[in-house]
Formats: sequence, structure tokens, C-alpha cells
Amino acid sequence: MRKKQIIYTAVLLVIVVLLLSGCGSDQSTPGTAEAPRVIQTYGEAEIKAEPDLARISLAIQTRGTDAGAVAEDNARLANAVWDALLGYGLNEDDLKTGAYSIYSYQEWIDDRLTGEKSQMSYQAVNEIIIKTTELESVGEIIDLAVRAGANNVNHVNFELADPQELLMEALAMAAKQASLKAEAIAGSTGDSITGLYSIREERTDYIPFTASDSMMKEEAEMAAAPTPINPDQVTVRATVVAEYTFK
Repeated sequence: MRKKQIIYTAVLLVIVVLLLSGCGSDQSTPGTAEAPRVIQTYGEAEIKAEPDLARISLAIQTRGTDAGAVAEDNARLANAVWDALLGYGLNEDDLKTGAYSIYSYQEWIDDRLTGEKSQMSYQAVNEIIIKTTELESVGEIIDLAVRAGANNVNHVNFELADPQELLMEALAMAAKQASLKAEAIAGSTGDSITGLYSIREERTDYIPFTASDSMMKEEAEMAAAPTPINPDQVTVRATVVAEYTFK
């Protein structure tokens, strides 16, 4: 009799387990939800704007066979350029030393008297970066610096003093374009957009206008009568990648 009770109890437990395992069988199992239907689009925008800031990179280069004399000569010319720019009306905040270097190099010569085939030479380079909002004066500033001792114009960039507002505007335009593209794609198949699934910024930047080498060469050749350097517009760009659900 006790053996029968054990069997009945075991059977009952099996039935209970089976019943419990069947509960909620109509509920969705985690991870088996149907993936959303999405349309991925790429939005981009470009805004042209007038620059309101110029950055001029000039350099004073001096060379010689005596390192001390090269450095001293460079410092003298750099101070002369600095003083000339301050005298023009620029202030200390408008000027800064971008880089300074002095290095040695072997220079090949053919001195038949001494029999020397090479000599140690030195070069010092002192970069001065000038910023100004007076864009029409860029040519005059370069001319002044060259007269004072600057002998190399590295580059002239025309930029935006504060590009943030235009960058945000371009970003919003790019997002709007991505949305319009998604709507167009969905509409072409008889579907409709139901919402934004994801969006990410790909790129947001702007490209300053850099004066060409030919423009700067013309400026240097006409130091007596500076040629105005007329900048083109700068380009503000933004791109996004977005995904939209549809049905």
C-alpha cells in the first residue's frame, strides 16, 4: 500500500510540473520579439558664410655657420616684426609665437683652398601668428611684417570667429534632410514613417578659406603697393545617419 502511495505521489508531481510549465505559454519569450522595420537615411547640409577673422602665419628664418649669431639675428628680426605690428595698431592678444626652432645641418661646399667639402650650418625659424578682424588690412599687415624682417608667409586663413551657431544650423538642416528622405522612401512603397529609431552625428565642421600660394606670392612681389587679398566664403558642413521605423 505504501508503495502505491509513493507511485501516486510521483505521478501527481509530474502532472503538476507539466501544468506549471504550460502556464504562460502564450506569452512572448524574451529575445524573440520581431525586429522593427527601419529605413536608414543619410542627411547632409552645407552653408556658405562670410569669414570675419583672419589668421596670418609668418616666419623669420635666419641661417649661418655660427649658432649663436643665427639665434641672435633671428631674435633681432623677430622683435622688429613684433614692434612693427604693435605700432600698426595690433595688440598683444592679436600676436603670438607659433613655434620656434633652431637646428643644424651639413651643407656641402667646394672650397678648393681648404679642401673642405662640407660645413656645419644652422637655421633658426621663428613663427608669428597674427589674428585680425580687419580683413581688408591683411595685405597691408603682411607687407608691413615683410618690410620689418619676416621672410616667409606660411599661410593666411580666413575663418569664423564663432562658428557654433552655423554649425548647429547645419546639423539641424542635415537631420531634416534625413527625415525627408525617409518619408520619400516610405511613401514610394505605400508605407508611412512611424517614428525615429536612431540618429547619430557623422560630421560637423567648417572649412576656412586659405589664400593660395599665388595670392601670397603676388602680395610679396608688390610690397610697395599691397594687393588686397579678397577671401572667398567659408564652408560649414554637417552630416547625420538616421533610422526611422515604418509600416
